[in-house]
Order: sequence, then structure tokens, then C-alpha cells
Amino acid sequence: MDTKELILLVAKEEFIKKGYDDTSLRDIAKKCHISPTAIYRHFENKEDIFNEIIRPLFNYFDEATNYIQSTDYKFLKENKPSNVWDFEREGNYYFKFLFGPYTDLVKLLVKERKSWFKKYIVDFEYDVTIKYLNEMKKNGHNINNFNNISFKLLLDSYLEAYINLLDLNLNEDTLKEVCKEINNFYTIGFRNLLGF
Repeated sequence: MDTKELILLVAKEEFIKKGYDDTSLRDIAKKCHISPTAIYRHFENKEDIFNEIIRPLFNYFDEATNYIQSTDYKFLKENKPSNVWDFEREGNYYFKFLFGPYTDLVKLLVKERKSWFKKYIVDFEYDVTIKYLNEMKKNGHNINNFNNISFKLLLDSYLEAYINLLDLNLNEDTLKEVCKEINNFYTIGFRNLLGF
């Protein structure tokens, strides 16, 4: 393992254990058996290390959402917009995002930057959905007029329901079952609000 990888591994452990604010570059350096200045050969500052640690999570998020968006637009071209928000197709990506190999990173983000993390996800989902709805309108589908504030609050509570599961010790089958129920509940609400 090279020094940069070691710094990332130790920093991740320290951030998870102590939190971002209570972890110093000096602590990281000491556990890596290097000088604090050696860290600066690889990273500008602690924030740079943190961003590098969470990068795989957002790379996966980008990959998953690109796939989901492409299939959603395929359904629109096939005149089947009601196929969006299917848990078996989309939910497994989000399940893996929150409860798969990146769970420790999600927990770290929720612990350290919950409001930023939620805003990022909610704003992303909002923007993507608005673009999709505009495409639906162009293709002759009727969409309800709705209050943007209501929609954003629903997206926020949807994400919060999933985040609350992070602290429960549920086996994978139970966790998937609960996630599917959450998804089904909110899908009905979103469809009612948006009109499809």
C-alpha cells in the first residue's frame, strides 16, 4: 500500500471513529507513521482527504442515476412513463448506494454533513424529475400543477426515511423489505402529486 492509500485508509477510520472536526492531520500522520508535512505531498488539506474518501460513493451515485435516467427516458419514448420508480429496477441501485459497500461512507456523510448530503440528493432528484416531467409534457402527457415546496419536502422525507434505517440492525432481507415498502408508499404519493 502506498502512502496516499494509507493516508486515506487511516483518515477514513479516524473520521468514522472521531468525526471530521475532531480528527487532525497530525492524528492521521501519527497513525500512518509519517510526518504531518508528508500528508501535503498528497493532499492540500483535510477537506481534500475527506472528498477523496467519499468520491467512490458519488462515482457510484453518478453511475446508478445515469442508468436510471436512461431507462426512464426509454420508458417515455415507449409511452410507458408509469414504469418509472419501480423498486425492483431503480430501488436496488439506491439500496446498494445506501446499504451496500458504501454504507460506511454514507454514515460518515450523514454524521458529518447530513444537511449538505440531503440537499445534494434532494436537489438532484428534484432537477431530474422536473426535466423528466417537462419531457412528458412535450410528449403530450398531462401533469398536475403542484407546489415545488411540497415536492421538495416529500423528496426530503423520502430520503430521511431511508437514512433512518442506517442506525437499525436489520438483516438484508428485512432491510430490503422495508425499503420496498417505503418506496411503494412514496411512489403512490409522488404519482398522486405529479399526476401520472
